[in-house]
Amino acid sequence: MDDKDLFEQLSSGPFSRSGFDENLRRKINDNLDNPRRGAKRPSFLRLSVISASFLFIAIVIGALWSWRSFDGAEKSQKLAVPTGQASASSAVEDEDETNKTPHSAVVIGLRKDEDNRRSSYRTVVVAPENDRLIEIGSGNGIWMPYGTKFYQIEATDDSLGKGDQRLVAYLEGKRSKQKDTDAAQLRRTEKLLYAGDKYVSILQTTNIDVKGAKVEQSEVVVNRLPTLALANRAANPDALTAGNVSLGEALETQDPVAQVERWAVVRENNAWVAKQAVKTSGVYDVAQIRQWPSVDVSLTNTKVVKDKPLTIDWAEVERIEPDAVDAYTSKDGDVALIVSDDQLKLVAHRLPEAERSSVTIDLAPNESIVMVQWAIQENYVNTWKQWFTEWFSDSSH
Repeated sequence: MDDKDLFEQLSSGPFSRSGFDENLRRKINDNLDNPRRGAKRPSFLRLSVISASFLFIAIVIGALWSWRSFDGAEKSQKLAVPTGQASASSAVEDEDETNKTPHSAVVIGLRKDEDNRRSSYRTVVVAPENDRLIEIGSGNGIWMPYGTKFYQIEATDDSLGKGDQRLVAYLEGKRSKQKDTDAAQLRRTEKLLYAGDKYVSILQTTNIDVKGAKVEQSEVVVNRLPTLALANRAANPDALTAGNVSLGEALETQDPVAQVERWAVVRENNAWVAKQAVKTSGVYDVAQIRQWPSVDVSLTNTKVVKDKPLTIDWAEVERIEPDAVDAYTSKDGDVALIVSDDQLKLVAHRLPEAERSSVTIDLAPNESIVMVQWAIQENYVNTWKQWFTEWFSDSSH
Protein backbone atom coordinates (compact mmCIF):
# COMPACT_ATOMS: atom_id res chain seq x y z
CA MET A 1 0.00 0.00 0.00
CA ASP A 2 1.52 3.36 -1.03
CA ASP A 3 1.02 6.79 0.44
CA LYS A 4 -1.78 7.67 -1.90
CA ASP A 5 -3.88 4.66 -0.95
CA LEU A 6 -3.38 5.44 2.70
CA PHE A 7 -4.49 8.99 2.12
CA GLU A 8 -7.66 7.90 0.39
CA GLN A 9 -8.57 5.50 3.25
CA LEU A 10 -8.04 8.13 5.87
CA SER A 11 -10.16 10.68 4.04
CA SER A 12 -13.18 8.39 3.99
CA GLY A 13 -13.01 7.21 7.63
CA PRO A 14 -15.28 8.06 10.54
CA PHE A 15 -13.41 11.33 10.99
CA SER A 16 -14.54 12.76 7.66
CA ARG A 17 -17.26 14.97 9.05
CA SER A 18 -16.03 16.79 12.07
CA GLY A 19 -12.84 15.05 13.26
CA PHE A 20 -10.86 14.97 9.99
CA ASP A 21 -10.75 18.44 8.44
CA GLU A 22 -8.47 20.12 5.95
CA ASN A 23 -5.95 21.27 8.59
CA LEU A 24 -5.47 17.77 9.94
CA ARG A 25 -5.07 16.38 6.41
CA ARG A 26 -2.37 18.94 5.68
CA LYS A 27 -0.42 18.01 8.85
CA ILE A 28 -0.56 14.32 7.96
CA ASN A 29 0.78 15.02 4.49
CA ASP A 30 3.62 17.03 5.90
CA ASN A 31 4.55 14.24 8.30
CA LEU A 32 4.47 11.67 5.53
CA ASP A 33 6.68 13.79 3.35
CA ASN A 34 9.14 14.51 6.25
CA PRO A 35 9.07 11.55 8.67
CA ARG A 36 10.94 12.11 12.05
CA ARG A 37 12.89 9.56 13.95
CA GLY A 38 11.71 8.84 17.45
CA ALA A 39 13.70 10.77 20.07
CA LYS A 40 15.95 8.62 22.16
CA ARG A 41 16.16 9.01 25.96
CA PRO A 42 19.59 9.81 27.27
CA SER A 43 21.48 6.82 28.62
CA PHE A 44 21.90 8.38 32.04
CA LEU A 45 18.11 8.74 32.34
CA ARG A 46 17.61 5.08 31.54
CA LEU A 47 20.16 4.16 34.20
CA SER A 48 18.42 6.42 36.72
CA VAL A 49 15.10 4.70 36.09
CA ILE A 50 16.69 1.28 36.51
CA SER A 51 18.48 2.38 39.70
CA ALA A 52 15.29 3.87 41.09
CA SER A 53 13.50 0.61 40.40
CA PHE A 54 16.11 -1.41 42.26
CA LEU A 55 16.08 1.11 45.14
CA PHE A 56 12.30 0.88 45.38
CA ILE A 57 12.49 -2.93 45.49
CA ALA A 58 15.18 -2.75 48.22
CA ILE A 59 13.06 -0.36 50.31
CA VAL A 60 10.04 -2.62 50.05
CA ILE A 61 12.08 -5.69 51.04
CA GLY A 62 13.67 -3.78 53.96
CA ALA A 63 10.29 -2.56 55.19
CA LEU A 64 8.88 -6.06 55.09
CA TRP A 65 11.90 -7.42 56.97
CA SER A 66 11.70 -4.67 59.60
CA TRP A 67 8.02 -5.31 60.12
CA ARG A 68 8.65 -9.00 60.62
CA SER A 69 11.51 -8.23 63.02
CA PHE A 70 9.40 -5.73 64.98
CA ASP A 71 6.52 -8.16 65.18
CA GLY A 72 8.84 -10.88 66.43
CA ALA A 73 10.48 -8.55 68.95
CA GLU A 74 7.09 -7.43 70.21
CA LYS A 75 6.07 -11.03 70.72
CA SER A 76 9.36 -11.70 72.47
CA GLN A 77 8.82 -8.74 74.80
CA LYS A 78 5.45 -10.12 75.74
CA LEU A 79 7.07 -13.41 76.66
CA ALA A 80 10.25 -12.12 78.30
CA VAL A 81 11.02 -9.45 81.00
CA PRO A 82 13.52 -6.80 79.82
CA THR A 83 17.06 -7.27 81.14
CA GLY A 84 16.99 -4.26 83.42
CA GLN A 85 13.59 -5.19 84.81
CA ALA A 86 14.64 -8.78 85.28
CA SER A 87 17.73 -7.65 87.18
CA ALA A 88 15.63 -5.36 89.35
CA SER A 89 13.10 -8.12 90.00
CA SER A 90 15.90 -10.49 90.87
CA ALA A 91 17.39 -7.93 93.22
CA VAL A 92 14.02 -7.40 94.94
CA GLU A 93 13.56 -11.15 95.29
CA ASP A 94 17.04 -11.46 96.75
CA GLU A 95 16.38 -8.55 99.10
CA ASP A 96 13.04 -9.98 100.16
CA GLU A 97 14.70 -13.32 100.73
CA THR A 98 17.37 -11.84 103.01
CA ASN A 99 14.89 -9.60 104.84
CA LYS A 100 12.49 -12.40 105.71
CA THR A 101 14.70 -13.71 108.49
CA PRO A 102 14.28 -11.58 111.65
CA HIS A 103 17.34 -9.36 112.07
CA SER A 104 15.95 -6.23 113.79
CA ALA A 105 16.06 -5.48 117.51
CA VAL A 106 13.47 -3.31 119.25
CA VAL A 107 13.32 -1.35 122.51
CA ILE A 108 9.75 -0.86 123.73
CA GLY A 109 8.88 1.73 126.38
CA LEU A 110 5.69 1.24 128.42
CA ARG A 111 3.83 3.60 130.76
CA LYS A 112 1.41 2.32 133.38
CA ASP A 113 -0.99 4.93 134.77
CA GLU A 114 -1.69 4.32 138.42
CA ASP A 115 -4.03 7.32 138.60
CA ASN A 116 -4.45 10.63 136.79
CA ARG A 117 -1.20 11.87 138.26
CA ARG A 118 1.30 9.10 138.94
CA SER A 119 2.73 6.58 136.50
CA SER A 120 5.36 3.85 136.41
CA TYR A 121 7.54 2.89 133.44
CA ARG A 122 9.35 -0.15 132.10
CA THR A 123 11.33 -1.11 129.00
CA VAL A 124 11.29 -4.44 127.15
CA VAL A 125 13.95 -5.44 124.62
CA VAL A 126 13.42 -8.08 121.93
CA ALA A 127 16.11 -9.14 119.46
CA PRO A 128 16.97 -12.01 117.09
CA GLU A 129 19.06 -14.93 118.24
CA ASN A 130 19.89 -17.77 115.85
CA ASP A 131 17.27 -16.47 113.40
CA ARG A 132 14.56 -16.46 116.06
CA LEU A 133 13.08 -13.63 118.13
CA ILE A 134 13.73 -13.75 121.85
CA GLU A 135 13.08 -11.42 124.78
CA ILE A 136 16.44 -10.09 125.98
CA GLY A 137 14.92 -8.73 129.19
CA SER A 138 13.09 -5.85 130.82
CA GLY A 139 13.95 -3.12 133.28
CA ASN A 140 12.52 -0.17 135.12
CA GLY A 141 12.24 3.22 133.44
CA ILE A 142 12.33 4.16 129.77
CA TRP A 143 15.66 3.27 128.16
CA MET A 144 15.81 5.65 125.23
CA PRO A 145 18.52 5.55 122.54
CA TYR A 146 20.11 8.93 121.91
CA GLY A 147 22.67 8.81 119.13
CA THR A 148 24.94 5.90 119.98
CA LYS A 149 24.12 6.06 123.72
CA PHE A 150 21.16 5.37 125.97
CA TYR A 151 19.46 7.43 128.64
CA GLN A 152 17.28 5.92 131.33
CA ILE A 153 14.25 8.10 132.03
CA GLU A 154 12.74 7.60 135.46
CA ALA A 155 9.78 9.05 137.31
CA THR A 156 11.32 10.17 140.58
CA ASP A 157 9.22 10.84 143.63
CA ASP A 158 9.66 14.12 145.40
CA SER A 159 11.93 13.95 148.40
CA LEU A 160 9.32 15.52 150.68
CA GLY A 161 6.82 12.73 150.14
CA LYS A 162 4.15 14.98 148.66
CA GLY A 163 3.18 12.36 146.08
CA ASP A 164 4.57 14.30 143.12
CA GLN A 165 6.67 12.91 140.30
CA ARG A 166 9.12 14.41 137.87
CA LEU A 167 10.98 12.86 134.96
CA VAL A 168 14.76 12.68 135.16
CA ALA A 169 17.16 11.17 132.60
CA TYR A 170 20.41 9.38 133.52
CA LEU A 171 23.06 8.58 130.92
CA GLU A 172 23.32 4.78 130.66
CA GLY A 173 21.36 4.54 133.90
CA LYS A 174 24.26 5.90 135.97
CA ARG A 175 23.07 7.96 138.89
CA SER A 176 24.70 11.33 139.28
CA LYS A 177 26.39 12.28 142.54
CA GLN A 178 24.60 15.59 142.37
CA LYS A 179 21.97 15.96 145.05
CA ASP A 180 18.42 15.64 143.77
CA THR A 181 16.65 18.60 145.33
CA ASP A 182 13.10 19.89 145.04
CA ALA A 183 11.74 23.36 145.35
CA ALA A 184 10.26 23.30 148.84
CA GLN A 185 6.80 24.49 147.87
CA LEU A 186 6.52 23.11 144.33
CA ARG A 187 3.80 20.56 143.68
CA ARG A 188 4.15 19.14 140.17
CA THR A 189 3.61 15.84 138.33
CA GLU A 190 5.00 14.89 134.92
CA LYS A 191 3.79 12.16 132.59
CA LEU A 192 5.69 10.90 129.55
CA LEU A 193 3.55 10.80 126.39
CA TYR A 194 6.19 9.90 123.82
CA ALA A 195 9.94 9.26 123.58
CA GLY A 196 11.85 8.78 120.36
CA ASP A 197 15.15 9.64 118.72
CA LYS A 198 15.92 13.10 120.19
CA TYR A 199 12.62 14.25 121.65
CA VAL A 200 10.29 13.61 124.56
CA SER A 201 6.67 14.75 124.78
CA ILE A 202 5.46 15.41 128.32
CA LEU A 203 2.27 16.37 130.15
CA GLN A 204 3.18 18.55 133.11
CA THR A 205 0.62 19.44 135.79
CA THR A 206 1.43 22.01 138.47
CA ASN A 207 -0.72 22.37 141.55
CA ILE A 208 1.47 24.80 143.46
CA ASP A 209 4.26 26.76 141.76
CA VAL A 210 7.76 27.49 143.07
CA LYS A 211 6.50 30.63 144.82
CA GLY A 212 3.91 28.67 146.76
CA ALA A 213 0.95 29.97 144.75
CA LYS A 214 -1.87 27.58 143.91
CA VAL A 215 -2.19 27.38 140.12
CA GLU A 216 -3.82 24.05 139.14
CA GLN A 217 -2.41 24.21 135.62
CA SER A 218 -1.57 21.55 133.03
CA GLU A 219 0.60 22.13 129.95
CA VAL A 220 2.25 20.04 127.28
CA VAL A 221 5.90 20.46 126.39
CA VAL A 222 8.24 18.85 123.90
CA ASN A 223 11.90 18.78 124.86
CA ARG A 224 15.18 17.43 123.63
CA LEU A 225 16.13 14.50 125.81
CA PRO A 226 19.14 16.11 127.58
CA THR A 227 16.74 18.68 129.06
CA LEU A 228 15.70 15.93 131.48
CA ALA A 229 19.23 15.49 132.83
CA LEU A 230 19.38 15.80 136.61
CA ALA A 231 21.85 18.69 136.59
CA ASN A 232 19.56 20.71 134.33
CA ARG A 233 16.48 19.95 136.37
CA ALA A 234 18.17 20.79 139.64
CA ALA A 235 19.42 24.10 138.27
CA ASN A 236 16.00 25.19 136.98
CA PRO A 237 12.68 23.80 138.30
CA ASP A 238 11.00 25.18 135.16
CA ALA A 239 13.56 23.67 132.76
CA LEU A 240 10.93 21.86 130.68
CA THR A 241 8.89 24.99 130.02
CA ALA A 242 12.03 26.98 129.26
CA GLY A 243 13.30 24.30 126.88
CA ASN A 244 10.03 23.74 125.00
CA VAL A 245 10.55 23.09 121.27
CA SER A 246 7.90 24.24 118.79
CA LEU A 247 6.62 21.86 116.14
CA GLY A 248 8.18 23.83 113.30
CA GLU A 249 11.55 23.86 115.04
CA ALA A 250 11.42 20.12 115.71
CA LEU A 251 10.55 19.37 112.08
CA GLU A 252 12.98 22.03 110.81
CA THR A 253 10.33 23.56 108.57
CA GLN A 254 8.92 27.01 107.86
CA ASP A 255 5.56 25.57 106.82
CA PRO A 256 2.92 27.88 108.38
CA VAL A 257 0.85 24.85 109.39
CA ALA A 258 3.68 23.61 111.61
CA GLN A 259 4.18 26.86 113.50
CA VAL A 260 2.62 25.50 116.69
CA GLU A 261 4.19 26.44 120.00
CA ARG A 262 2.46 23.94 122.29
CA TRP A 263 1.79 20.45 121.00
CA ALA A 264 1.92 16.81 122.06
CA VAL A 265 2.79 13.52 120.39
CA VAL A 266 0.22 10.76 120.73
CA ARG A 267 -0.65 7.54 118.91
CA GLU A 268 -3.53 7.62 116.44
CA ASN A 269 -4.48 5.39 113.50
CA ASN A 270 -1.27 3.33 113.63
CA ALA A 271 0.97 6.41 113.60
CA TRP A 272 2.44 9.01 115.94
CA VAL A 273 0.71 12.35 115.32
CA ALA A 274 1.05 15.93 116.56
CA LYS A 275 -1.85 17.29 118.60
CA GLN A 276 -2.22 21.03 118.97
CA ALA A 277 -3.00 22.30 122.47
CA VAL A 278 -6.43 23.92 122.52
CA LYS A 279 -6.87 24.09 126.28
CA THR A 280 -4.30 26.43 127.75
CA SER A 281 -5.74 26.83 131.23
CA GLY A 282 -6.84 24.43 133.94
CA VAL A 283 -5.97 20.79 134.50
CA TYR A 284 -6.37 18.14 131.79
CA ASP A 285 -5.31 14.54 131.27
CA VAL A 286 -4.09 12.19 128.52
CA ALA A 287 -7.61 11.26 127.40
CA GLN A 288 -8.42 14.92 126.74
CA ILE A 289 -5.18 15.43 124.82
CA ARG A 290 -6.16 12.64 122.45
CA GLN A 291 -9.28 14.63 121.55
CA TRP A 292 -7.30 17.69 120.49
CA PRO A 293 -7.13 18.43 116.75
CA SER A 294 -4.29 16.80 114.86
CA VAL A 295 -1.91 19.17 113.12
CA ASP A 296 -1.92 18.61 109.36
CA VAL A 297 1.70 17.49 109.17
CA SER A 298 3.21 14.02 109.12
CA LEU A 299 5.65 13.04 111.87
CA THR A 300 6.47 9.71 110.23
CA ASN A 301 10.06 9.40 109.01
CA THR A 302 11.08 12.80 110.43
CA LYS A 303 13.47 14.03 113.13
CA VAL A 304 10.68 13.50 115.66
CA VAL A 305 9.52 10.03 114.60
CA LYS A 306 11.92 7.97 112.53
CA ASP A 307 9.42 5.18 111.95
CA LYS A 308 8.37 4.38 108.41
CA PRO A 309 4.78 3.58 107.42
CA LEU A 310 3.53 0.09 108.19
CA THR A 311 4.88 -2.57 105.85
CA ILE A 312 2.13 -5.04 106.72
CA ASP A 313 -1.50 -4.92 105.61
CA TRP A 314 -4.03 -4.48 108.37
CA ALA A 315 -5.86 -7.56 107.11
CA GLU A 316 -2.70 -9.56 107.81
CA VAL A 317 -2.38 -7.92 111.24
CA GLU A 318 -5.90 -9.04 112.15
CA ARG A 319 -5.27 -12.49 110.75
CA ILE A 320 -2.28 -12.83 113.11
CA GLU A 321 -4.07 -11.19 116.03
CA PRO A 322 -7.85 -10.72 115.67
CA ASP A 323 -7.96 -8.38 118.69
CA ALA A 324 -5.26 -6.04 117.36
CA VAL A 325 -5.71 -2.31 117.99
CA ASP A 326 -2.34 -1.02 116.75
CA ALA A 327 0.80 -2.20 114.98
CA TYR A 328 4.38 -1.22 114.24
CA THR A 329 6.94 -2.66 111.82
CA SER A 330 10.71 -2.41 111.75
CA LYS A 331 12.42 -0.21 109.19
CA ASP A 332 13.35 -3.31 107.21
CA GLY A 333 9.87 -4.78 107.55
CA ASP A 334 11.15 -8.08 108.96
CA VAL A 335 9.43 -7.83 112.36
CA ALA A 336 5.90 -6.69 113.24
CA LEU A 337 4.87 -5.52 116.70
CA ILE A 338 1.13 -6.09 117.09
CA VAL A 339 -0.71 -4.46 119.98
CA SER A 340 -3.92 -5.64 121.63
CA ASP A 341 -5.51 -4.44 124.85
CA ASP A 342 -3.71 -6.94 127.05
CA GLN A 343 -0.58 -8.01 125.20
CA LEU A 344 2.12 -7.27 122.65
CA LYS A 345 3.06 -9.82 120.02
CA LEU A 346 6.27 -9.59 118.02
CA VAL A 347 6.41 -11.85 114.99
CA ALA A 348 8.67 -12.44 111.99
CA HIS A 349 5.62 -12.11 109.77
CA ARG A 350 7.38 -12.46 106.41
CA LEU A 351 8.45 -16.02 107.02
CA PRO A 352 6.17 -18.96 106.23
CA GLU A 353 3.90 -19.61 109.18
CA ALA A 354 5.61 -22.89 110.02
CA GLU A 355 8.95 -21.06 110.34
CA ARG A 356 7.78 -17.95 112.19
CA SER A 357 9.09 -17.11 115.63
CA SER A 358 7.18 -14.82 117.96
CA VAL A 359 7.44 -13.24 121.39
CA THR A 360 4.42 -12.35 123.53
CA ILE A 361 4.55 -9.71 126.27
CA ASP A 362 1.65 -9.31 128.66
CA LEU A 363 0.38 -5.80 129.37
CA ALA A 364 -0.89 -4.70 132.75
CA PRO A 365 -4.17 -2.79 133.04
CA ASN A 366 -3.72 0.87 131.98
CA GLU A 367 -0.34 0.11 130.40
CA SER A 368 0.42 1.57 126.97
CA ILE A 369 3.31 2.15 124.59
CA VAL A 370 5.20 5.46 124.71
CA MET A 371 8.29 4.39 122.75
CA VAL A 372 9.26 1.95 119.99
CA GLN A 373 12.84 2.22 118.73
CA TRP A 374 14.42 -0.16 116.20
CA ALA A 375 17.96 -1.23 115.32
CA ILE A 376 18.47 -2.97 111.98
CA GLN A 377 22.24 -2.95 111.45
CA GLU A 378 23.96 -6.02 112.83
CA ASN A 379 26.56 -4.11 114.84
CA TYR A 380 23.88 -2.07 116.63
CA VAL A 381 21.72 -5.12 117.22
CA ASN A 382 24.62 -7.00 118.81
CA THR A 383 25.60 -3.97 120.90
CA TRP A 384 22.05 -3.53 122.18
CA LYS A 385 21.86 -7.18 123.13
CA GLN A 386 25.13 -6.97 125.03
CA TRP A 387 24.31 -3.72 126.82
CA PHE A 388 20.80 -4.67 127.91
CA THR A 389 21.88 -8.09 129.07
CA GLU A 390 24.29 -6.30 131.41
CA TRP A 391 22.01 -3.43 132.41
CA PHE A 392 18.95 -5.54 133.11
CA SER A 393 20.95 -8.04 135.13
CA ASP A 394 21.97 -5.18 137.45
CA SER A 395 19.23 -4.93 140.05
CA SER A 396 20.09 -1.25 140.67
CA HIS A 397 18.58 -0.44 137.26
